[in-house]
Amino acid sequence: MAETVYLLLGSNVGDREQNLDYALTRIRALEGLEVTATSAIYLTEPVGVKGVQPAFLNQAIRAEYQFRPLELLHALEKIELEMGRTAKGKLEPRIIDCDILLFGEQKINEPTLTIPHPRLLERAFALIPLVEIEPHLQHPVTRKPVASYISSRANAGVMLYKDHVARNL
Repeated sequence: MAETVYLLLGSNVGDREQNLDYALTRIRALEGLEVTATSAIYLTEPVGVKGVQPAFLNQAIRAEYQFRPLELLHALEKIELEMGRTAKGKLEPRIIDCDILLFGEQKINEPTLTIPHPRLLERAFALIPLVEIEPHLQHPVTRKPVASYISSRANAGVMLYKDHVARNL
């Protein structure tokens, strides 16, 4: 049975928009996954990084996925490697970052995967595109609307970069 999953793409190296487009194309091609919505692309200031880094482009994806969370994680890591991502450090610039934000109502705490994403509720660059594609989404742990975690102060570093018409596919 398929689960609704929410992903976040991010890039701050090279042609960032092209990197997001290519990652989305590769994600659409994954076995057992059907993309059902994508957010606009947002320009975001780097948060909690080492030194000066270029701004990120971020985009959220909603999809239906038929396999296990770790299988999705491995598929996303493979896409990152194929695209040339080398650094796995949390504070490093990256050509592409593919994060699993939510996987249905599941709560997972394993060495390589934590769902819901452990910093989701602190990051406007993830919350804003997520709420765009799923305005009434509830966080599976807190049971509060995800939108309630967005504050005007926190979203100061997040700006619409590129809107698009076909969000719900």
